[in-house]
Amino acid sequence: MSSSTSLRRIAQLTRAAALACAFAALPPLASAQAAASAPVPTSIPDPVPLDDPAFTDAITEQFRSALPDEHVVVIAPQRLAIGNAGTNVNLARLWQSCRATPATCDQQAADFVAGATRTFVAFNKPPERSQVRIAVRSTAMADAYRANSRTTGLNLQVQPFVDGLVSTVVIDTPTAMRWASSHDLDALKLDPAGLVALARANTHAALQPLASGAQPAPHGKIGAIEDESAYTASRVLFPSDWAPMAKAQGGVLIIALPTPTTIFYISDDSPAAVAALRTFAHDRMLQATTPLGDVLLRWSPDGWKRVP
Repeated sequence: MSSSTSLRRIAQLTRAAALACAFAALPPLASAQAAASAPVPTSIPDPVPLDDPAFTDAITEQFRSALPDEHVVVIAPQRLAIGNAGTNVNLARLWQSCRATPATCDQQAADFVAGATRTFVAFNKPPERSQVRIAVRSTAMADAYRANSRTTGLNLQVQPFVDGLVSTVVIDTPTAMRWASSHDLDALKLDPAGLVALARANTHAALQPLASGAQPAPHGKIGAIEDESAYTASRVLFPSDWAPMAKAQGGVLIIALPTPTTIFYISDDSPAAVAALRTFAHDRMLQATTPLGDVLLRWSPDGWKRVP
């Protein structure tokens, strides 16, 4: 949906405290309820010890029983890696919950292993062409993901966009989204350029026309496109779609992408307006679980240019 906010009021907002971001090495595992079917251990596991490292060892053995054809190794205290791609499983919350309610620990562990196993199986299915999408993410997040994948031999399909932001091909399944890798190139029999072209085509086809969700921002107002789609920010990857709005705003179109689901924009390039937009975007970014940043971009017929 589209909305607008007074620049005068935004300029008076207090800047929020700096955000301490800790990026997960890989996308979080979905819950047992959200995942699809998975192998079920044929034997009842022994009671789970509450002290570590015995706790980690016990859960590791449960995963090995559930996924007998996969490598399951302990890579750190309360942390496992599964499969050749090294999918990370963090046991810290499960351990804390078991310590808090020991009587239900065995059931909690069984549910956790079942859910994580189903998610692993879903994540490692060969993707369908229709599941290939393209998303905008922060360079910091991309760097963290790539650092984690170095030991797997898989290359993430990430492309630079502007300073601070990247575009990345993702595989969007009914239960989760994951970043695409060279493994998906092999599965789909595509080269990197072909995968990006497919991702762009699928994403653009799924987006509603820009004019249906965004109206030109009046002078002195901030327009907004905000919805639950993980691909709202992906609209910037199709700059020609924005030409009618730029024309309607007298040729001035400056946007901010604080989160994957939010785009703010203005029709005023005065220093005060730009500063207000930057503050507004920064404050929203600080509240986000997946922040993109407070980068501002100016539209031009040749594409987006970063606003200093």
